[in-house]
Amino acid sequence: MILRSILLSFFIFSASFAYASQFCEQILKEDFRETSNIKLVHHDGGIVLHLNKPIIDKIRFGSASTEINLQPGDEILAINDSRLPIDQKQAYQKIVSKLEKPGKQNIKLDIKKQDGSIEVFQLVKDSYFGHPIVDTDIILNDIEISHQSSKTKLDLDIHLKWNNDKIIHRLEKILNIPKDEIINCQFRKSQELDNILKKIWYPWFDTTLTGASIENIKYENLLITNDETKPFNFTLIQKVDYLSKNKSEFQKFPFDKISTKSDFIFQDSDLTISNLYEPEFNMIKGNKILYEWQITDHHINCCHPKPRGQQGTLEKINYNFELERKYFYYILKIVIPVVFLVLLSFSVFYIRAIELESKLAVSMGSLLTLVAYNFVFGDDVPKLNYITILDAWILLSYFFAGLSTFITVYSYWDYHRDKQTGVFNTLDQKLRWIMPVSYFLLMAVLYWGLMTGWSLFSNPISV
Repeated sequence: MILRSILLSFFIFSASFAYASQFCEQILKEDFRETSNIKLVHHDGGIVLHLNKPIIDKIRFGSASTEINLQPGDEILAINDSRLPIDQKQAYQKIVSKLEKPGKQNIKLDIKKQDGSIEVFQLVKDSYFGHPIVDTDIILNDIEISHQSSKTKLDLDIHLKWNNDKIIHRLEKILNIPKDEIINCQFRKSQELDNILKKIWYPWFDTTLTGASIENIKYENLLITNDETKPFNFTLIQKVDYLSKNKSEFQKFPFDKISTKSDFIFQDSDLTISNLYEPEFNMIKGNKILYEWQITDHHINCCHPKPRGQQGTLEKINYNFELERKYFYYILKIVIPVVFLVLLSFSVFYIRAIELESKLAVSMGSLLTLVAYNFVFGDDVPKLNYITILDAWILLSYFFAGLSTFITVYSYWDYHRDKQTGVFNTLDQKLRWIMPVSYFLLMAVLYWGLMTGWSLFSNPISV
């Protein structure tokens, strides 16, 4: 009996699976094409708030809120002359419960504008035709800094999730799907995905940043479901290779920072960033991949609509990283050896005045070694047409190493001219301290000047 029950259950499961698979195959064959400017019915007030704050984040296209002077950043103080709770989360929940209630309503809003003024608006809330609301989640797979730190390549997974009851109902009608039948169709093959995406409305996007480009877009997976227990009818996963141009301050190399930004322009979409998105996670993941750079900040700016005529809008997602260079490598492998060679050249001031050959051997040897070492690490620094901090320090080191050679010759001449009888020239005894102190002091001055732009006022490094 037990075996018979197991076999019966397996047969029923296999039959239902085959039945569902048949619907998925029919979706590939049927034509249910939609236009790219499709609009859906929404019942909210068209006001999108910052999460758990009574502050307006965006105004939805097509809603009554676009007809009154509400702007992102405005704060709602009261609804229908009822003051909101002091607790921002409670205030947020009260606003949402009022605005998302279906049906036509007249709602009085007391608004605090960004300039501090208080204005009262009358919102005639009603159902409206708007763009599909697209939940967006951007997942970082890989990040690579290239082209001498002028470009950043981002390997991203972009998850787009949205509802479209109109298409779902049409599919149920075309395919004669029973009322209680649930379909979960996943398409992974490239031909299947191209076929399906040509038939439905889906969020198409592009980039407009100068010097940036989307190198590749590959559709990975598309889920279509009529399961009402799931939050979305459509889930599209695509891989994107994005090449962005960095903003940098190479003059501060190797203490420089860069910022890189990717933008995604979506047409006729009402974008939202997924509540599951965690910038800190992307920072941790990116820092595990990068070796020369450290991600210090990451954020997403989304998604204020720009009018595209009466038919639709354009919305932009800015995906931003700020990074600073890990400079310890350059200090350890370049700066410290160079400083050591310069200090070695200063040892001529501790050699007896009459030993000109020994003093010249030390000073010239240090200078030539410094020149040769410069060719060794030449490939490790950016090829720029202006002076960086590292360049300034290297040039300063050349100057002091060469100056030691010049002083050696002059000291020998001065020693005999004044007919000195001591072991060391009095000039050498003074320069033992003057030269190192001057060298390090000028290094500090150059660092300060190039980091601050030779300004006495402390300004944060901006990229």
